[in-house]
Amino acid sequence: MKQLHKNLYVGGQITAHDFEQLTKAGINTIINNRPDNEEPGQFSSAEAAAKAKDHGISYHYLPMANGKPLPADLVEDFKRILATADGAVLAHCRSGMRSSFIWALGQIPSGAISVDEAIDKAQAAGIPLGNARAVLESVQA
Repeated sequence: MKQLHKNLYVGGQITAHDFEQLTKAGINTIINNRPDNEEPGQFSSAEAAAKAKDHGISYHYLPMANGKPLPADLVEDFKRILATADGAVLAHCRSGMRSSFIWALGQIPSGAISVDEAIDKAQAAGIPLGNARAVLESVQA
């Protein structure tokens, strides 16, 4: 888990064993951007939602499948959850790349952050968002 921007952290797939540490780290909202059954044995969104509830963490399942069109409200839902979250948010997928990409798609069009800033912040978190530069530049104001 690495800080991407302000109260947003990104990371790879979480497991049932991560919730104690997430609670200790102050995470009180989780956004899961990884579709269920992407790989065998993956911790499901239903299992994660139950664990989150047990730990007093708000949980949101906003999957983005690799190579598929973005669901219609995905970026706006992510942006709304982030804006209304009370405290630290962890957005996760397999590596943190999709979560970082969705965040950038929500911030760049409004001018809240530039393409270069988004890429730099992601790079600092170990996410190669520069690979998506052309798409990010296509949504800037």
